[in-house]
Amino acid sequence: MCISVTSCKKFVEIPAPIDSIITTEAFATDAKADAVVRYMYASMLLGNTTVFAATSPGLGVSADELTLTNNTSSNTYYEMFNNAISSGSTPISGYYWGPLYNIIYTANSIIEGAKSSTGMSDAAKQQYTAEAQFIRGVCYFYLVNLFGDVPMALSTDYATNTLLPRTPSAQIYSLIVSDLLSAQANLPKTYLGGTQRYRANRYSASAMLARVYLYQQDWADAELQAGDVIDGAGSTVYSLEPATTINNAFLNTSKEVVLQILQPATNLYTWEAYNFIPSVVTSAPNYLIADALYNSFETGDLRKTNWIKTIVLSGKTYLAPYKYKINTGTTTTGTRTEALVFLRLSEQYLIRAEARAQQSKLPGAISDLDLVRKRAGLTLIATTQPAITQANLLTTIAHERFVELFAEQGHRWLDLKRTGQADIVLKNKPNWRPEAKLFPIPSGDITANPNLVQNPGYN
Repeated sequence: MCISVTSCKKFVEIPAPIDSIITTEAFATDAKADAVVRYMYASMLLGNTTVFAATSPGLGVSADELTLTNNTSSNTYYEMFNNAISSGSTPISGYYWGPLYNIIYTANSIIEGAKSSTGMSDAAKQQYTAEAQFIRGVCYFYLVNLFGDVPMALSTDYATNTLLPRTPSAQIYSLIVSDLLSAQANLPKTYLGGTQRYRANRYSASAMLARVYLYQQDWADAELQAGDVIDGAGSTVYSLEPATTINNAFLNTSKEVVLQILQPATNLYTWEAYNFIPSVVTSAPNYLIADALYNSFETGDLRKTNWIKTIVLSGKTYLAPYKYKINTGTTTTGTRTEALVFLRLSEQYLIRAEARAQQSKLPGAISDLDLVRKRAGLTLIATTQPAITQANLLTTIAHERFVELFAEQGHRWLDLKRTGQADIVLKNKPNWRPEAKLFPIPSGDITANPNLVQNPGYN
């Protein structure tokens, strides 16, 4: 579904200015425009340190779910683990800020190019514009949650974009919601390209909208959008893997998958497996399951035994994330068994459970929560705590998110911040301070753009 890394380079090896990278010729036909859209998806995972290859390890060590085997300055995420991030940090500028805006640039070019094209069909214009709006909404979601107020680039005008000031988070969220609603209205329910779920569809937009509304504490709309995925699509499209096949949740044949992003390189399947599973049996993993996470699993939790790998070397035990099982491979993209699971059904159940609990709809919240617990082989809240209070149910749902969504695209880091728990949970981490909840704006951008101001606590 995605073009190769070699093909992707053709889009970026054109000299500055940046607004010459994608020209009107790229939208002369449906096929050419489709190549740009495929590049947009591929650019999310072009390298081990490119945005959505870096969110799981980087945000994982920023929170309390992962630790570093080698906690020295030579480690890529040393500053993030130790909450000693400088504004000149390579991960901040090179892994998150810069690549996210590069993807947004491509999305903007698709929106503009489709609108002005005279050679594209109306159907292609609608499809590709909606996909670009979906991806743009996703990127701004991560930008606003990592950095706070950020510049809101809505065009490919390089001269304008380089001097944009920071836009208030509330306005960024309004754009995200607008983009995702438009994507939802204009994307088909089916997946482009057949059975593989590598391109956003209507339910991908609904799933992302559910997450966004949850973060905004818009409980009613979060419940509605999660329900659109759970109930609107029906069990023939999406369903949780049963307990007996819990490892299938991250396969590209799983009905639990709402959206996957395909790794464009052919020598590995996912950056998650590459980062978390040692390439040789004699090596310790780079990222370890933190004690806070490991000790949070209840007795008999199938996620603990199936999604965590135990590695014993020279008498020492290492625990590593193991949701993805294959860290290298040589098969073509069309025959792979794994790809990055970007959105999946269990998150939607947990979103709806939390939204319902916040609205005092406790029976419905318990029902959603118990479906996830049942798949994990755990006792049901409806059976053991039928009279659970709202406060305790919300605490239980937060715990379930911790053990269900660990080492996945920074859920834990973002959850601690949105629920106001970061200062409490992370207070004993090295160098923790309240300002660490937001990353610094890269110093290079501050220097180049006089309209940008730095986040508090950073130089």
